[in-house]
Amino acid sequence: MFERIFGSRAKVAEAPRVEPVVSAPVVQDSRPVNLQSSASVEEWQEFFGFLGHDVVTRESAMKLTAVFGCVSLLAGTIGTLPVRVTRKDAEKGSEVLADHPAHYLVHVDPHPLFSAEVFFEGLFALAFLEGNAYAEIQRNGRGEATGLRPLFDATVKPFMRNGRAAYRITEDGQTYGRDQDDILHFRASATMKGLEALSPLKCFGRSIGIGLEADEYASKFYKQGINPPGYISYDGKVSEQVADEVRNYWQRKFGGIQNAHIPAVLAEGGKFTSLMTDPETAQLFQSRSFQVLDVARAYGVPPHLIGETEKSTSWGTGINAQTTQFYILGLRKHVKRFEAELGRKLLTREERLQGVSIKFNMDTLLRADIAARYEMYKIALGGTQHPGFMTVNDVKELEGLAKSDDPDADKLFRPTSKGAKDATDPAEDGGAPYFQTTREEAQ
Repeated sequence: MFERIFGSRAKVAEAPRVEPVVSAPVVQDSRPVNLQSSASVEEWQEFFGFLGHDVVTRESAMKLTAVFGCVSLLAGTIGTLPVRVTRKDAEKGSEVLADHPAHYLVHVDPHPLFSAEVFFEGLFALAFLEGNAYAEIQRNGRGEATGLRPLFDATVKPFMRNGRAAYRITEDGQTYGRDQDDILHFRASATMKGLEALSPLKCFGRSIGIGLEADEYASKFYKQGINPPGYISYDGKVSEQVADEVRNYWQRKFGGIQNAHIPAVLAEGGKFTSLMTDPETAQLFQSRSFQVLDVARAYGVPPHLIGETEKSTSWGTGINAQTTQFYILGLRKHVKRFEAELGRKLLTREERLQGVSIKFNMDTLLRADIAARYEMYKIALGGTQHPGFMTVNDVKELEGLAKSDDPDADKLFRPTSKGAKDATDPAEDGGAPYFQTTREEAQ
C-alpha cells in the first residue's frame, strides 16, 4: 500500500507531478490545511486583513534588519563553505572522494538552476527562519542520486507512516508524497515534538513583531512628523471649519521631514504650544537598539557581527575572541546537523561504516585571518622545533598556488640531533641533543 502511493526509491525521480493526491494519516484529517507558503499568508492578509497585523512571516521578518543580518550571516557563512565527500582511513588519513556520485552534487551543481553555494544558502536561510527546510533527492532507475531539487515555495508536512517518516508536499496546487529517503530535511534548531524542528518565527516572533512595529513607528514619525509639534490656540471660539483649515495649512506647510525646520508663521493672533520631544527622548532609538540585541541573542550571533557595536567596549582581542567562539559554538552545531542529514540520505550504510562522510570545510573560515593562517602554517611545517605534519607543497595547495619542483618541498621536516644522521642516532659529542630548525641545517 505504501509503495503504491509513494512509489519505490528507484522511481522517485520519474514520478509525474500529476499523480493522485496523497492522503495523510487519519490523525492529520482534523488539522487545518496549510497555505502554500508564508508568502501566501502575507498576500491573504493584505487582501482581506482578517489576520490582523500580528502575523510574522518569513518575508516580513526579513524586513527587520537584525533578522536579515543574522540569517544572512548564518546561512551565508555555512552555505558558502566547501562541501566534499571524504573518507577517513587509518593508514592514509582523510582523502577527498572526487569520483563519488554525491561529490558533484554537494560540491559543484546540485541542481541545473543553482550552484552549490546558492542551493545551500537558500535552504539554510529557510531553515533559520522557519526551522525546517527541504530538498527532494532525484534518483535514476538504479536508485542513485542524480540531482537535488530545493523545495523553496512548497508546503511540506512530515508525518509517520508504518514506522517510517513520509512527507506530504503541496506545490503548484498539487499534492504528492515522498519517502524519508528521498527528502533532505534540514533542521536549524532542536526537535522537541514530532518530526519538525522549532520555528524561530513562532518561538520569538513577538520580538520580531515588536521590532517591525518600531520600524513602522519610526517611518511614520519622520514621514508625517511636524516640527515643532504641539497645538494652536486662538482667543475666543473657533469653528470646526476654521480649525480644519488651520490644521490642513499647518500639515501642508510644515509636515514631513523636508519641512522640519521651516519657521512657522501664524496669523490672526494664533499661538502655538509645543508638546512633543525629540525621538531620542521618547526612547525610540533605544527601543530599536534593544530589538537588535534581542534578535541577535535569539540567533546566538554576537551583535557586533551584524553591526551593533554600541555595547562593544573591548575591541581587538575581545572582539576576536567573541568571533572565534561564534565559529566554534554558534556554527559548529548547525554544521554537524546539516552534515549528518546529507550523509544519511546521500550515502549508503556500508559507506558510512567504512568512514565515508560529507563534510563542510570550516578551515576556510581562517582564510580571512592571514596572521592566524600563517602562524598555523609555521607550526604545521615544523617551525617550533617539533616534527612537521605538512609539507611546503601541502601549504601551497591550500593557498591555491602552484606546487614547487624542489624535491624537498614534498618532504616532512624532522628535527635531528647535532652530528647525527637521524633523530635516533646519538650525537657525536656525547652531549645533549641539539635540534635544528631549518631544512638546510638538517641535511
